Amino acid sequence: MNILVAIDSFKGSATSFELNQAVARGWQTVQSTDQLVNVPIADGGEGTAQALFHALGGKWQNFSGIDLLFRKHESHYLITQWQGKKIAVIESAEVIGIDLLEHVTNQTIQLASSFALGELIKDALAQQVDEIIVTLGGSGCSDGGLGLLQSLGAKLEGVTDGNPLLTTKKVDLQASKTRFSHTKLRIAADVTSPYTGEYGAARLFGKQKGASSETIEFLDKQAKKLAEQWSKEYQIDLEKIPGSGAAGGIGGALFLLGAQMINGFELVSQMIGLEEKVKQADLIVTGEGKIDQQTIHGKVPYGVAVLAKKYDKPIVAFCGSRQPNLGELTNYLPAVFSIQLGTIRLREAMEYERTMENIAILAGNICQLIRR
Repeated sequence: MNILVAIDSFKGSATSFELNQAVARGWQTVQSTDQLVNVPIADGGEGTAQALFHALGGKWQNFSGIDLLFRKHESHYLITQWQGKKIAVIESAEVIGIDLLEHVTNQTIQLASSFALGELIKDALAQQVDEIIVTLGGSGCSDGGLGLLQSLGAKLEGVTDGNPLLTTKKVDLQASKTRFSHTKLRIAADVTSPYTGEYGAARLFGKQKGASSETIEFLDKQAKKLAEQWSKEYQIDLEKIPGSGAAGGIGGALFLLGAQMINGFELVSQMIGLEEKVKQADLIVTGEGKIDQQTIHGKVPYGVAVLAKKYDKPIVAFCGSRQPNLGELTNYLPAVFSIQLGTIRLREAMEYERTMENIAILAGNICQLIRR
């Protein structure tokens, strides 16, 4: 049998490549003659650059800069080749990720800025790439993307230290827009929220980033003023562009610079040639850390399952935890298994060794079932 293994990373526990390898190890203890194909996968968030590196090769460009609180920080991004183009793949969480904050508080959101991401993009531009892909998952700031724009040359009137959205009165984009005249800019994200409003950047995600109710309302009010200015001056209405609220409004800032939004899973799937791999498989194993009714909204297991259904391929999904009722997702993923062997605390469940052991055990069990 030809078995395709394409499991998204279990965040904070194990990478996609590691999980796939563990499945192969567990499976082949039962049936050593089966061919298991390890396909690292991601949906435009954590692990996207790594998945593309495994498929396309390339080099990691190291960068000494800052993080979202302007602390010294070492990061990297991928430079690779695809369809004859030199492409930089930047994961925004590398420099402005919420995981870089020990605690999220109202103070951190008032200090955090996307400036560091702009610095990373400038470094990629200096490598004379044809295209820059920016993934927006896991951001820890909510500055409307103003820090990024400032780093790239935009003039922010009234700006002070910290989160620039708190003080900026007006933005002149001219210098920042010209930077991408010869470089294509694309955004990989699965968030479709607008720039402001009930489902905008501040109101939808501000609380989980530490913002108080008062800070959320003020940030949203400030963002609305700037969105109105940009609509008049540049004829770009961020309130009508799905995804402009992604990563605390960074999506909107990149739209202003001419970026194109793409679904993260579709991008990765296309670049790694996933559909052709699905066509050649006899069985597919996919999964992610938690499978629930949100999985159907652009996550890896759903995307892989859609392709499996298209070619009438059997598919199973492994996860750290699952929701009892998966709703419409069961039409695509009828077999979803948790790797846990009993009641366990979350911290323990996320331990790397335990995850590797449990997923290998489950893989062996599924192999035994299929071979009967």
